[in-house]
Amino acid sequence: MNLLVFAFAAIVLVSAHLLRAARPGHLAGGAVAFLISLAISVMAVKAAAASFGLGRTTDFDRVVNHAVAQVEADPRVPLIVFTGASYSRNALDGEALTRQLRADGYPHRVINLSLEAASLAEREAHLDAFLSRIPRAPDLVFVEVAAAFDQHPAQFFDNSKFSLRGIEQFDLRTSAWTGVGLMQGGCAGAADCAKQAGLTGAHFGLNALNIGLVSQGERAEDAGDLAAYDPQYTAREPVDPEFRLDGLRAGPNFAPRPGPLWIASLRAQLDARLTARGVREVGYYFPPVIDAHERAYVDGLCLGELASAPCISPTDPALLAALEGEVWFDHSHLLAPGAEIYTQWLANELIATGALDRAPRFQISQEAAAP
Repeated sequence: MNLLVFAFAAIVLVSAHLLRAARPGHLAGGAVAFLISLAISVMAVKAAAASFGLGRTTDFDRVVNHAVAQVEADPRVPLIVFTGASYSRNALDGEALTRQLRADGYPHRVINLSLEAASLAEREAHLDAFLSRIPRAPDLVFVEVAAAFDQHPAQFFDNSKFSLRGIEQFDLRTSAWTGVGLMQGGCAGAADCAKQAGLTGAHFGLNALNIGLVSQGERAEDAGDLAAYDPQYTAREPVDPEFRLDGLRAGPNFAPRPGPLWIASLRAQLDARLTARGVREVGYYFPPVIDAHERAYVDGLCLGELASAPCISPTDPALLAALEGEVWFDHSHLLAPGAEIYTQWLANELIATGALDRAPRFQISQEAAAP
């Protein structure tokens, strides 16, 4: 890696030498020469890194590697992919869901592609990477929807600013969509809008200038692997019992609604891209949380914007009643016992959508189908 850093530094120095200002002392000419040299250097570094297959690897690359290994170990069965953020990382046990579906006669393999604080754009990029490395497209892809992300386009900055994940994901496309979301009211007042726009611009600049691409880059396939499902057994923060019961017992809001225009457009584009890549059907879901308003937001989407797609919202009173105990990691995430309850419920909901019956039924051995 040190040799690669040296080689890329040499590219920058040679470019700067060849494009230095012919007449030192002319500020405008020097500035133009510098900017041209910088642009050429940036493009050269990016092209060279691409030729070596180098990138800013993050935990999401390791999640993809783990998922690819799961497919390679079970290659002949239809796939269901769930992609989400920490809600899904703590709540969705893909192995247990696979066993449950197979016990009910469905041979599908469930893949969890989730990571905390993952925006839709970040999830889409790593879903693309996953699809490019498996032999055929999944039959079903379920995309997590949540008010925390739909209504806050720069939500990632609340969790991790100026990290490799932040720099890596804020390319031109993600930065542009974030800007559109902010302009459509996805921030709390003028000061917050200015702050989030500034952070977006700074992260885009770091991405465009290849910061971290060489010194910390590696091939995604060599980054190791990480299971998406992250079971928790000890609560991170106490949850007031009265708040928990009030939130879980609050009834669903059955008012149809669309999401904000920017995220609805982004979801529509993702749906079209996945369909073009061979995914038979795209659905949507949200794991259970205590806050009834967050569940109500997803209820509205399932009845409104997403009404034509399989859409699974955690509003079943039986599910919420089963989660009234000490099964919460915090106010929005489940402990492992809660994840077990949700996973069993989700298996039945998947079957109830009819989406599994519309998928091609692949012949597999009894050994492979055993729960």
